[in-house]
Amino acid sequence: MTINYSLRDVGDGDIEWLYGLNEESYRDVIVRQFGHWDEDFQRQWFDRKWSSDRPAKIVLVGGEPIGVVVLEQRADHDWLDEILISTDYRGQGIGTSLIQNLVADARARNRRLRLRVLLENHGAKRFYERLGFEALETLEHHYLMEIGPSVTGCHTRDRTRNQL
Repeated sequence: MTINYSLRDVGDGDIEWLYGLNEESYRDVIVRQFGHWDEDFQRQWFDRKWSSDRPAKIVLVGGEPIGVVVLEQRADHDWLDEILISTDYRGQGIGTSLIQNLVADARARNRRLRLRVLLENHGAKRFYERLGFEALETLEHHYLMEIGPSVTGCHTRDRTRNQL
């Protein structure tokens, strides 16, 4: 059974909570991929990401923040920049529902949905593959993944790196 969720805009008061969610979500995979978690570097990276306006929404369950989704509508595709769900709410269908809604919206507009997954984030890669995404390319630190506008999944292979 999927838990109902709602979305709201990110506010200035959310930034510290988002950093905690970021660390909770990425620490293990960063350590696997890069060998360690450098707190200063990670904080600078996070602050740089969140210092500019991002098309981000806080995911709420029962009025409480439990995640974030960042989706950009680019010239020729939608770009899922980030989706993070608190570990307390993973495995309950919220992420699946969010992704399915984003895919349905992109398909309604005949658009592809793209994202990147860190090479060592095997669970996330399997999750997206289960939902119909295909790996288009292996980049230096990520898999570039896409689901096409048709209900049968991704059929075109656009390997242009500069369109990320």
